[in-house]
Parts: sequence; C-alpha cells; structure tokens
Amino acid sequence: MAMVPGFLFLLFMAFQPESPRWLVEHGRLDEAARTLSYVAGNDTSHQAIQVTLNEIKAEFAGKKALTLRQQITSMRESWPIAHRCFIPPLVMFFQQWTGTNAINYFSPQISASLGVDGTTAELFATGVYGVVKVVAVGIVIMVAVEGLGRKKCLLIGGIGQALMMFWIAGYSATHRPKEIGPASYISLLAVYLYAVFYCIGWGPIPWAVGAEVAPNHLRTVALSVSVGVSWLFSFTISKLTPIMLNEITYGTFLVFGVMCLIMSVWVYFFLPETRGVALEDMKYLFGEGWMIRSLQDAPMGYIFLGGKKAEPIEVLRETDEESGLRETLLNDAEDEDVEDTRKIVYQNRGSASI
Repeated sequence: MAMVPGFLFLLFMAFQPESPRWLVEHGRLDEAARTLSYVAGNDTSHQAIQVTLNEIKAEFAGKKALTLRQQITSMRESWPIAHRCFIPPLVMFFQQWTGTNAINYFSPQISASLGVDGTTAELFATGVYGVVKVVAVGIVIMVAVEGLGRKKCLLIGGIGQALMMFWIAGYSATHRPKEIGPASYISLLAVYLYAVFYCIGWGPIPWAVGAEVAPNHLRTVALSVSVGVSWLFSFTISKLTPIMLNEITYGTFLVFGVMCLIMSVWVYFFLPETRGVALEDMKYLFGEGWMIRSLQDAPMGYIFLGGKKAEPIEVLRETDEESGLRETLLNDAEDEDVEDTRKIVYQNRGSASI
C-alpha cells in the first residue's frame, strides 16, 4: 500500500513541465517560453510571456552554471542573499520541532497515555489521525494557502498546535493511568485538532516558503540544505521522543508546545508575506525595510511600527536599474491584459516555483 502514492507521484511527474527558471538557467529559452505559455494559457509570442521571460533572464544574468562550490560561496555574498538562503532550512527545522513526527511515530503509545485502551483501539485512533491529516491538508492547499497567505497560515497553525500540546501536557500530568473519562476523549480530539493545525501551517507551508524566498540562482543548494535539515531533525525527533516520554513524560508535550510558540513569534516579526510576490521581486521583499514589511503583514503589527512604512515593492521595482527593460516592455505593450496574464503566471507558479 505504501508504494501506491510513490508510484502515482512518479507517474504524474512524467507530465510535469520543467521550471522555466531552470530552463533559462540552462539556456533553453524556447522551452521556457512554452512552459510560461502553458501556465498562463497564452501563445509564446504574447507580450506578457516575453516580459516575464525577460525578467527571468535578467535575474540569471551573469549567474548561470554555478558549480556547487560557487553556489555555497555566493550564499555569503551579501546579507540579503544569506538571509534568504537561511530561511528554507530554518522553516524545515521548525517544522520538525512542532512535534509532528513524535505523534506520527509514537501515536499508539500517546493514545494509550491519554486513556485509549487496547491495541485495536490504539491503532484505530492512529488511523483516524492519518485520515484527518490527509483531508485537512487537501483543503488547506486548495483554499487557505492563497486565501489566507503563508504568514497567517503559519501563525494559525503554530499557535493552534501550541494550545493542543499544552492541553495534552496538562491532561497527561493530572489524569490517572487507565482512567477513561470525558477529558480523555477531549484530549484525543486535541490530537486530531493538532493534526488539523499542522496541516494549516507547518505541514505544507514551509515547502512553499522555502522555494519562494531562495534566490533563483541558489535555489538548488538552499533547498537541498533545507531537505537535509528536515530529515536530520526527523531522525533526531524519532530518537529523542521515546526517551523524553520515558524521562519527562508530559514535559515532552510542553517542549513541543513552547517550540510552536517560538516559531510563531519568529513568523510574526521576521517573515514577510510572500503571497502574490513574483520570485524576481523577492529581492525587494527581503531588501531594506524587510522587518517593517513583516510587521505590516502581521495581524495588528502596526502596534510595533510607530508609523513606519516600507516602500512598496512596486515603487522599488520601478526605480531599480535592472528593471529598465521590464518597464519599457510594459509601457510599450498594446495588450490591456498583459499585467493580468503576468499575474496568472506568478499565481500558478506552484510551490516548486515555476
């Protein structure tokens, strides 16, 4: 059964077009134009397709075919670049410290500690947990990622997971073993709600954020590091969890709850909203005033701004010398739907960043 998802993934990947940015990086411009036209639903000669293609070419100018050593060196070339390369592994580190794999690997033991008695009941509770995650993540991907934005999804998910972990910790600290009551069922419900909150935020969103914020010419190495961090701490959590459950019992859930709060604070203050921002415009988002932008995007963030405002990305783009060609093309375009088509291209770029 476990082979089925992998087989389907392999099958459908055969129909997935290559990223236009990867194609541009490797000099395959005609194929890049065809991919952009496929996403936008327009002909390759359409003005918006050519504008977007020129933007991507400008982003990669002088940065093609970097070796692994050159990419690693380039990650330190400036603070904005280093910052953007640091975020993908950081969000994957946070993802693992939500405690999700502790629940995944040891849910039968956790269910038993919450009062669910019997092997069949424990396995049934574990199966329901998996179903809840599948359904929740499907709904989130279809609705919340673009509807709410990355930042709000991470905040809702992180705070919700923290509250569920604190409830489970409190219940585990006070209830008697094998004693089943209403609080036991509420605690089991808290585990399922934890899964829902995970799927709202720290399950799918780190993959999207990591792919979006990494510089185009360094995305390969930045995401490789982030995947390595994810597996490293997945392994770490799987080894630590049984020790923690044995040594500090309910304190295990307190640790994960506190970590969920810490990552929520980081998102609130230090992660600008990336929804609707073109990959070529991420350099503006994480340029001067990036923390102000982060607070502008945060709920009630104005409290901490003291009236400060960051320059809109549109203004920075217009004044950027690198954008001279882009603005000329846009101003000369006769088609009224050029900008709308470009938005379609960016909105449909996907989490892997087209």
